[in-house]
Formats: sequence, structure tokens, C-alpha cells
Amino acid sequence: MVAESPSSIKNEVVGGRYRMGEVIGRGGMSSVYSARDENLGRDVALKLFAPQAPDADELKRQEAEIRLLATLNHPGLVTLFDAGIDDRLPDEPRPFLTMELVEGQDLRSRIRHSRVPLEELSVIGAGIADALAYVHGLGIIHRDIKPGNILLVQIRPGEPLRPKLTDFGIARIVDSTRLTATGTMVGTAAYLSPEQALGKPLSSATDIYSLGLVLLECIKGSVEYPGSAVESAVARLHRAPEIPDDVPSEWADLIRSMTAIEPLERPAAADIETALRQALVSPASTPGELAPETTRVLPAMPFHPPSITAEESVDAVREAAAAAGAGAPASSAPAPATAARPSAARAPNKPRLSWSRRTWLAVVLGVLVTAVAAAAVMMSISARPADVVPYPTVTGVLGDHLQELQKSVAP
Repeated sequence: MVAESPSSIKNEVVGGRYRMGEVIGRGGMSSVYSARDENLGRDVALKLFAPQAPDADELKRQEAEIRLLATLNHPGLVTLFDAGIDDRLPDEPRPFLTMELVEGQDLRSRIRHSRVPLEELSVIGAGIADALAYVHGLGIIHRDIKPGNILLVQIRPGEPLRPKLTDFGIARIVDSTRLTATGTMVGTAAYLSPEQALGKPLSSATDIYSLGLVLLECIKGSVEYPGSAVESAVARLHRAPEIPDDVPSEWADLIRSMTAIEPLERPAAADIETALRQALVSPASTPGELAPETTRVLPAMPFHPPSITAEESVDAVREAAAAAGAGAPASSAPAPATAARPSAARAPNKPRLSWSRRTWLAVVLGVLVTAVAAAAVMMSISARPADVVPYPTVTGVLGDHLQELQKSVAP
């Protein structure tokens, strides 16, 4: 425990800039104080490690925590601002961390007040699962998931409390050298995984088991495996967690899978987050798998071709010819006599084509006329011998000279 009392250390300056305040948390290896960063003028949480005899292994563990926390950046994790050494006592240097000061209570205090409703628990569980998915993706195991390490934050008035995971003091990198002494059981006894209790190799599934016990405690309002470290460890190896009968089956199935004895049978943190996000939109607040999004096919709209009379068709042809072939040869056939019929001759019950329909027909007919003309030109070109070069028709003296020139070069 920390040697100094809160009254003796209050108002003292640590690291040349952090003025100490009240104690807001205390553990076996450190205490957490509210503090004021006098350089930046903001309130922070300062975690001051307990004075102890110089120990190379312990210093390595503390240095590892500082390096580890400095790499993490996620909204579900408490942010690390700074780290340093408190050298007020030269013979007993003490590492310290300055972190984000989270206003609010931890989940342990929330459970003591009352059981957590499933709607609220979905938000808390999904937030912690998201944070664990992030740290597990970096190869990091927290190893001490418990209600006291889950802080509840009010982001906006009227919104549910959001969780933040803190205290990576005993975290470790997967496959790295253990920083704790051989045979030491690290973690809080009531939330240890079976592999932690047996001293077996750990994985990210260790955190999943502990989170499952935390969710169950929120529902029941009591610790599932109370007692001493030995009693708690033995109990989880002999019986599965007892889930109340009134718990919805989806919640019961999720907690059973998270607290499976075999680590490989437990779901990943990302899958737990998905299941709990589903509970947020479920009327019964029950977790489940998200259904894959499918492409929606809109119903086909029936097509009704416009009704066009014979007179309107003739007018449309004339307008198409005028639009697409205004420069047509003079030898083109004249329009039929019916096309000159005045508009008064139309039957009164036959509506005229709207401008959009007439324009559409003109464009279509114009495209057809252009395509036919292009095809005719291509056919005429392909029918000529490849070695004959056509000349334009030229009359007069120039035409006679051209004819003589062509005869002179003929084979």
C-alpha cells in the first residue's frame, strides 16, 4: 500500500507540474489521485505506484505498463497523457502515470446500487467488447477484467452511460516473457479464468471469460464465485456459472459461451460486440447475430407504350425528318398529302402528343435514319474495287483535262 496518507501528499507537486488532490482509488500496488496539471490547466488522474525496495522485475513490470498504455488509443479505454518518476524521495523513486480523469462511478458501485437492466447492460457489454477487440487485435491481454476496472461515463445528458476500461497494470503481450514472478496468480480471484487459476498459458479468451462473469454479476447483483482465492478458483473448476431461470435464453446462451471451460469454445470479442449491438435494437433487449444485409430488388414498373394515332405518327415523322435531316437532298420524296391535313381535321377526342413524346420520337427516328445512311455508305464503299479512286464530277475544261489524265495512267 502507499506509505503516505492522503493528507500528507495533498497539494504536493509531482513531476514538477502535477499538484496532488484527493485519493480516488487505491490498490495493492498503487493509488490513484485527482490532480491538476499546472502546465496545461486541466484536471487529470495521477496513478502513483507504491514505494518499495528496488526490484528489477517490478520495475520492468511498471515500465512495461507505461510503454503499453502509451500505444493505446480507443474511445473505450482510459487515455494516457504522461508518465514519469516521482523523485521527491531520491532513495525511493516511484513511477507515476497521468491519465484522463473520468467523472462518474465504476461498475462495481453501480452493481451495489441495484441490478443492471438488460438495456443498460447491452451498452456496457458492447462497449467493453469493442475495447477488448481493439487491444486483442494488438496482441494485448488485459488479464484483470472486473467491475472495478470499468468506469461509467456520461457523454451527453439523457444518453446511456458509456464504459471505459482502465488499469492495464497487469496486462501482458501475447507470447512475451511473463513479467510476474513464477507461480504468482495475477488478477482478481473472483473473475479469474480457469486457465489463470491453473497457471496455464493465457490468450485473449481469458478476458472473455472474465467479462462473462462481469455480465452475469450485473444481472444477478452478486459475485458468482465469492470467497478466498483458493475457494473461488476451485469453485469455477467444479461447476459452471449458475444463470437464473428468468434470464432470456439469448442472454443465457451468450454468457454460457463466454464462460466455457475450454478457451477455444469462447467467442471472440468482436462477435460479442455484434451480438450485444443487436440487443440494442431488439424490442426484448436480447443479443443475437446480425442478419446479413441483402440487396433489395424494387418491383418492376409496368410499361405502357404511348397511344399514337395515324395522324400523330405522320406528324412525328415529319418532325423527325426536320430535326435529323434538315439538309436532305431536294430529290427526297414529298410528304404524303395526309401530312398537310390541318390540325382542325383531327378528331376532337384525340389528344396531341406532348412535347416530350414528340421529341423522344424525333430523336429515335433521327438515330435510325443516321444508322441506315451510314450502313448504305459502308456498303457502297465495300462494293468498289480497292484500286479505284473515285473523283468528284467536274465539268468544263477542267473536267476534260482530268479525263485525259485518267486515260493516260490507265493500264
